[in-house]
Amino acid sequence: MAEPGSHRIAAALALTACLTACATPPAPVAPVAPVAPLAPVAPLAGVTPAMVPPPAPAAPAAVPAKSASGATSVALVNAGFETIRRGTSDVPAGWFLFQHAGPRSYTYVVDGAQQKSGERSMRLDNIGPEFYGAIAQKLDARLWKGKVARFSGWVKTADVNPNGAVLTLLASKGSETIAHNFMLDALITGTTDWKRYTISLLLPQDTNSIEVGVMLHGKGSVWLDDVELEIIEP
Repeated sequence: MAEPGSHRIAAALALTACLTACATPPAPVAPVAPVAPLAPVAPLAGVTPAMVPPPAPAAPAAVPAKSASGATSVALVNAGFETIRRGTSDVPAGWFLFQHAGPRSYTYVVDGAQQKSGERSMRLDNIGPEFYGAIAQKLDARLWKGKVARFSGWVKTADVNPNGAVLTLLASKGSETIAHNFMLDALITGTTDWKRYTISLLLPQDTNSIEVGVMLHGKGSVWLDDVELEIIEP
C-alpha cells in the first residue's frame, strides 16, 4: 500500500523556485543534448507474488432463478472448481487465493484425486506458521443490500487443528468489511468426510460487494466443492 509522500515539501520547493525566477532575469539556456533511452530493468530473481489477486467482482445474474423455497439462486463462477485460470497451474478460474501476511504458509491445489462431484475439488494445505489461508470469490452485491445471503458448500478435512476450517461470507463497502459470518460457532476440526455446510448473512444497506469461500486456520488440510449462493428476502 502507498505511504504518504513528500507532496507538501515538493510544492514548497516549486514555489520557491518560481519566486526566484520571477525576481532574477533568466540566463540564456544552452541546447540540451538528447537523452539516451534507459535500458530495461531485469526482474528480481526469486521474487514471486505474495498472493493471487482477485478478479473483478462478478455481476449479479440478469435473470436469477428461484428455488422452490423462494430463494434466488446466484450463479457462481466455477462452483465445482473444474476450470483452471488461464496461465496458471492450480488457480481455479473465478477465485482468488490469499493468506495472512508473512512467509508462505499455505498451498492451494485443484485436486483431481478428491471430489464431491465432477472431476476436481479445491484443497488448501497448511505448511507454515501463518494464522490463516483462504480462497474466495467476489461478487457485486448492490442489488442485494438489505437481503440475506446464504452460502453453502461441501467440505472435507484432514487433521485440522482446533482453530478449525470454516466457510466464509462477508459483506463490504468499498474496501471495508462491514459484516461477516465465518461460522465461528461451528468450526470444522479433525478429519471429516464430505459434508454440506450452510451459513447466512444479512447484508447491510450500504453493501456493494460480497465474498464467499473457505478458510483454514493453521494445521491441517481442507477441501471445498460444489458451492452455492442464494439471496433471500429477510
